[in-house]
Amino acid sequence: MVKRGKGKLRTALVNHQARTLQRKAEKQHAEAREAAMNRKAKLKTSSARPKPKKHVSPFTRDDTILLIGEGNFSFTLSLLCEPHCHPPHQLLATSFDTEQEVCEKYPDARDILAQIRERAGVHADSILAFGVDAGGRSASPHRWSKVWFGFPHVGAGHKDEQRNVLANQLLLLRFFVSVAPFLTRGPIPTYAANVKKVRNDSDDDDDDDDDDDYAVDEAKQSLQDMHDTDQYDAQEAHIKRSLQPPFRQGSVLITLRNTSPYTLWNVPMLAKRLPTVLTPIVASAPSLPRHMHPPTLQDVERNEAYYTLWRSYEFFPQDWPHYSHRRTVGWIEGVSTSENQDLLRRSSQTPQLGKHVGTGECRTWELGLRNS
Repeated sequence: MVKRGKGKLRTALVNHQARTLQRKAEKQHAEAREAAMNRKAKLKTSSARPKPKKHVSPFTRDDTILLIGEGNFSFTLSLLCEPHCHPPHQLLATSFDTEQEVCEKYPDARDILAQIRERAGVHADSILAFGVDAGGRSASPHRWSKVWFGFPHVGAGHKDEQRNVLANQLLLLRFFVSVAPFLTRGPIPTYAANVKKVRNDSDDDDDDDDDDDYAVDEAKQSLQDMHDTDQYDAQEAHIKRSLQPPFRQGSVLITLRNTSPYTLWNVPMLAKRLPTVLTPIVASAPSLPRHMHPPTLQDVERNEAYYTLWRSYEFFPQDWPHYSHRRTVGWIEGVSTSENQDLLRRSSQTPQLGKHVGTGECRTWELGLRNS
């Protein structure tokens, strides 16, 4: 009888200890599960937080810059002023219009041109050019490391959307073909070389600049360029200097609002598939004025106008003090905006063709030549 009682007591003790251990294990499991859920929720909240937007500076001080299709020339003025302070002997700003037409179309242009010439000093006669056709075939003695075409538009007033798209696509194709021979030659910039390793060039979707390695490479490239170039001083405007192209592969930069109808132009596709799309677009687009000529496949081959997309990034007008966007047609009272309101409007469209297509911001596409 006594032994049986001791056995029951021992069994009860073992069961109690087992239940205690089980409760402890369940508690630890519950605590671990709660901690995991908290970490997951925290991670989700962190990833949902919008990343700070990256502001890309496309120019370095040793760049030779050709600006195409300037309106009131305020972007040129911005490049010469702080914080950019680009050396005036390394810059040429052009307009399709004559100087008189520019001043008639844009009331603020006369004052802006005067400021540019004052800042350019002894280079005042060489920093501006008027009556320049972006798709013309005229030869140039200079090489450009950056050719900027900001917010291109034919300004022809085509009411039919398809005709408007084709006319502007032809404008860009003429530009791509004509500018190719005047880009600098040399090694590809570090940021572009790294991007080319991972990009599938047959993909027409543009790529983002949200890559940390790309940001580091770009910063290193900019620092190296700054180190290799004499720091620009305002007094240098009074020292006559000749244009000095850097030894690296040049590029073209197209900036547009990333919303309809501009997204229909499909800038990356036009550049990367230029030989394929040239003939059908030339055949379908509205006729050019008599003094202009569409490019041919022979022009593409002769100029080696074969492009690849290096990168695309958001363009922030506020990064360019003194810049005030103007439409190609000129200032229209009651329609035109005094600053950059046209550019700062965001789109309510939902991107359909890619993660950056139709989101409404201003966007720059940078393209370089394939065979160089």
